[in-house]
Amino acid sequence: MRRVLISGASIAGPTLAYWLDRYGFEVTVVEKAPTVRQGGYPIDIRGSAMEVCERMGLLPALREAHIGTRRMTALTEGGRVAARVDMAALLGAAADRDVELPRGELSDILYALTKDRVEYVFDDSISALEQTAGGVDVTFTHGAPRTVDVVVGADGLHSVTRRLAFGPERDYHHYLGLCFAGFTVPNTDGLSHEIVIQNGPGFGAALYAVRDQPWVQAMVFFATPQPARGWTADDLRAQVAERFAGFDSPIPGLLETADRAPGPACGCAIRASGWHRCSPGSSGTRPRCGSPTIRDPQRDGVLGGQQLQLRHRRR
Repeated sequence: MRRVLISGASIAGPTLAYWLDRYGFEVTVVEKAPTVRQGGYPIDIRGSAMEVCERMGLLPALREAHIGTRRMTALTEGGRVAARVDMAALLGAAADRDVELPRGELSDILYALTKDRVEYVFDDSISALEQTAGGVDVTFTHGAPRTVDVVVGADGLHSVTRRLAFGPERDYHHYLGLCFAGFTVPNTDGLSHEIVIQNGPGFGAALYAVRDQPWVQAMVFFATPQPARGWTADDLRAQVAERFAGFDSPIPGLLETADRAPGPACGCAIRASGWHRCSPGSSGTRPRCGSPTIRDPQRDGVLGGQQLQLRHRRR
């Protein structure tokens, strides 16, 4: 069992590819995007994930990419400052074991580490899987079919690999009552190395200024009894305007200026009795946790990728 196909080139996929290649597996990573995905909300690498990155030789690159958020400010309903937190003081002695960087930059670092030893196939995706005596026959949307020994899904919350190997998403998807959306907006207030948050009952928002960029990452979240499936960007704007009515808040106005305001995603957990069936397996950010509203899925992607290679090495 030496040929492994990984679906997804974000965090967990390249991490797993690194470890499998290191132990002699022939690895291919397929990614439906035309290149490594850029952008994304800043994430933290800490604890056991830092230990994994250190073993991979990534600490110098991670520390160079560290964005160094200096403070977090909480606003009242009236827009006044309720509290400010010095992030260095909050982390204390753990600061040297905590690295914060944009998700896209972590993807770039992992890709650079593996691209010369692992085959990457971009702008393609898995369309069918068939277990045979000789392995797994894989059909792709664009490329020629292949037969591999193991297929691993690291392709996100709505994983195509999981659906093909284990059945419809409705069998595993459990809505947690919270929807969220992230987007990029102009940095009109000159924010630098900081986070600004403003919350109300059942909703809230955060602005994340990465270094001294002319833009900020924004996230809004709100509770709804049903998942916001099929919502458009206009639906999101209306929901945010309604929730923040009566607040002195920059959020609704900033959402209007977003170049590509998204529809919201839904906070959920993926629950299953197991994560492997014959050869196809599932790893990465979403099987290990629910969504960004629960834990840090990108950090878990690093851990999931490293831990799954241990399972395959034992077979």
